[in-house]
Amino acid sequence: MTTTSARFVAWPVPKIPRSADDVWSAGYPNFVAMVNQTNVMPGAFATLNTWALQSRMDQDSTVLEVACTTGFSSRELARLTGCSATGFDLSADSVALAQYNHHGTGRDLRLQYVQADGTTYAPNRTFSHVVVGAALGFFPEPVAMAARLPHLLDDGGYVLASPFWSDKPLPPDIAALRRDVFGISSPMETREQALALFKGLDVLYQADHALVSESDADIQHYCDSTVDRACAQSGIEDPLVRAAMLARLRSIKRATNRLREHQNYSVLVLRYNASTYPQRFVELF
Repeated sequence: MTTTSARFVAWPVPKIPRSADDVWSAGYPNFVAMVNQTNVMPGAFATLNTWALQSRMDQDSTVLEVACTTGFSSRELARLTGCSATGFDLSADSVALAQYNHHGTGRDLRLQYVQADGTTYAPNRTFSHVVVGAALGFFPEPVAMAARLPHLLDDGGYVLASPFWSDKPLPPDIAALRRDVFGISSPMETREQALALFKGLDVLYQADHALVSESDADIQHYCDSTVDRACAQSGIEDPLVRAAMLARLRSIKRATNRLREHQNYSVLVLRYNASTYPQRFVELF
């Protein structure tokens, strides 16, 4: 097994699975950290590029990543644009992995990560960009968390979002899958409800997208790559532990595929205008 990143940085998560039971009993956020999963927003690199271009992000930009997990968005935006970025997450393990991945890139990126509860997090500054992706669904009260975003922004700053939505209510078995696998208990928003979370912000860019299911071969390649990297990084050699990690990650990816049949997403670039927020005087379209 080989790894392409973080080869010379000590594995930062203290609890390393020693049995298959350790793998299957871990909560979803802890499993993400266990396998150092590259948690991405809908659209992955394509969404990042759109955000960077449409929000005029550059080396003078300051970015805050909400619910950063293992740090993908902030790290890759810094690589693309030279911006400085801060990420926060409720999970201490995820923050440790974000820092680990940063140091393992071997690049001089201006990044920092902190463990914090987004419902109370109060940095001592504001930012030119706040990246929220599709993370609002993970908060107990998405509407309340969305209302906090303008307070984290400079006047004229941008919210970068990519919310999931569905035209129809999720079937009961799919809603249960979403809750049981990902821990999201809030109802699946319609497009109107997803956009209403950002009411009062100027819509500078919006594109709606359908989701495409991955093939079994694509899922297998992704899972093999991710688990083999995590085993090499953390020193796991037990084939039974590796097999359990692989089986659980495959089950998560297959659950994602089932959700994709019922979901769409929008890529949004939204501007905070302190003189008008939360009112709106410009037609949306």
